[in-house]
Amino acid sequence: MASGQTLVTFGVQQNMPPTSNPATLVVRNGRLFLAFDTTTGEGAVFRGTMPQNYSNTTGVTVYVTSMAQSATSGTIGWTIEFERATTDQDSDSFATAQTITAATVSGTSGITTTSSVAVTKGANMDSIVAGDDFYLRIIRDVANDNAAGDAQLQSIEIRET
Repeated sequence: MASGQTLVTFGVQQNMPPTSNPATLVVRNGRLFLAFDTTTGEGAVFRGTMPQNYSNTTGVTVYVTSMAQSATSGTIGWTIEFERATTDQDSDSFATAQTITAATVSGTSGITTTSSVAVTKGANMDSIVAGDDFYLRIIRDVANDNAAGDAQLQSIEIRET
């Protein structure tokens, strides 16, 4: 597979809410979003399969498209964590959180922003290889962002680096 090719995409309806501090499903102009609180690190979990055409020789870049509920200034940041679904399903064993640097929200409410983080192969991806089922957890990084109100997640895309 060529560098930069999309491997997996997630829409909000694919969320498997965690048992504590889950993001909430909201509707905005007839469209679904996941709302993440401004003071509590709320999260969402998605399950996918790493495609067979993933080279296993590079890492991935995770792109998050979101917007502020109403803020027109400030920043929104995220952390993401991978977990191979081949591990014990009775407990979580997510890899170390990778930080998506807080990005400035649009000056116009309702405009999305896409931010990203490159994740190296191996331990940071919980050693996921082609064909593995995996989980991706995303949490609003409330310690490092400052946009007032909810952050609304639209989608996540994973591309080969």
